[in-house]
Amino acid sequence: MPEIRKRRLGRTGFMVTEIGLGGIPLMRVEDFDEAARLISYALDQGINYIDTARAYGDSEEKIGLVMKDRRDEVFLATKTNAYDYDTAWQYLETSLKNLQTDHLDLWQMHDISTEQRWEEIWSAQGAMKAAHEAREQGLVRYFGVSGHNDALLLRAVECGEFDVILGVYNLGIHSLGEQVIPAAQQHDIGVAVMKPLSGGLFFRRKETFIDPMKAWYFVLQNTGISVALVGFQNQRDIDQAIQASATFTPLSEDEIEQLVAKARFLGDDVCRDCGYCKEECPAGIDIPKIMHMFDEARVFSYEWPRFRRLYAELEIKGDACQDCGKCEEKCPFDLKIRERLKWVHDRFNQPI
Repeated sequence: MPEIRKRRLGRTGFMVTEIGLGGIPLMRVEDFDEAARLISYALDQGINYIDTARAYGDSEEKIGLVMKDRRDEVFLATKTNAYDYDTAWQYLETSLKNLQTDHLDLWQMHDISTEQRWEEIWSAQGAMKAAHEAREQGLVRYFGVSGHNDALLLRAVECGEFDVILGVYNLGIHSLGEQVIPAAQQHDIGVAVMKPLSGGLFFRRKETFIDPMKAWYFVLQNTGISVALVGFQNQRDIDQAIQASATFTPLSEDEIEQLVAKARFLGDDVCRDCGYCKEECPAGIDIPKIMHMFDEARVFSYEWPRFRRLYAELEIKGDACQDCGKCEEKCPFDLKIRERLKWVHDRFNQPI
């Protein structure tokens, strides 16, 4: 495989490969040995940045299988979704144990997308107090923050406390490039981006298919981005991302305009398959699958026979919703999940 280009991760000074590993999809690789093989394969190709989170199921444990022997080869980042001091410390200790390391290169405050969470981490007994103590003890080198709220990510850049920010950037959602990324460059803050392929949304239907190389080129063309995270469940995902780096070709303004127009066929109100909602559902509903059905049905309404068939195949349907709202509390994009579940059930729970 060709050598992956590297970029400076802001004031950390670390030269990271512009392609990094994102840990969410690892939850879906059931076999631990296969997960470890994929991670090792990525490192063998030269990738040197790994991002995961305490909230990503068993992702940390799978990465830890490789880190126990190859820790010095990567810049290792994880996140805490505990925002108070005591729980954040507990989560940090768990992350270190799971990842089989004695320190993190980057510890990130996870999904700081609301004012409430911002205030909570900065309170007298908030997670940032734990972060500062952890850095003093050598358990954490740098601080980061992830989120889906540009205004709060901009505040994170300007407050001077964070070394790296993590946000969404792709053909469909790229507002991060308007203010946040330029500000990060000005303050010498590293920028990591997730969902470069929008969770595969661009490739699900032939009518809206976008060449994955072009989608990658759009992201890599922004020089303010330090590293783009590839979500991977198989070797093909890794190879494709590496190939995008090796063959990168700048897109013309006309190409970008056409691709952006095509990628925005559903606007911002789409499911991006993070999986948080499914983890929280007490009824066991496969919420992401129904959310995908909802998104496609809005665009391809004429496919109703297929949607009815797919819905009939679900063991647990949308009407099992207990209306607890836990899924919506977890959704980073504020989707009205309960309304969507009802919409899909009303339309597709019919004879095929």
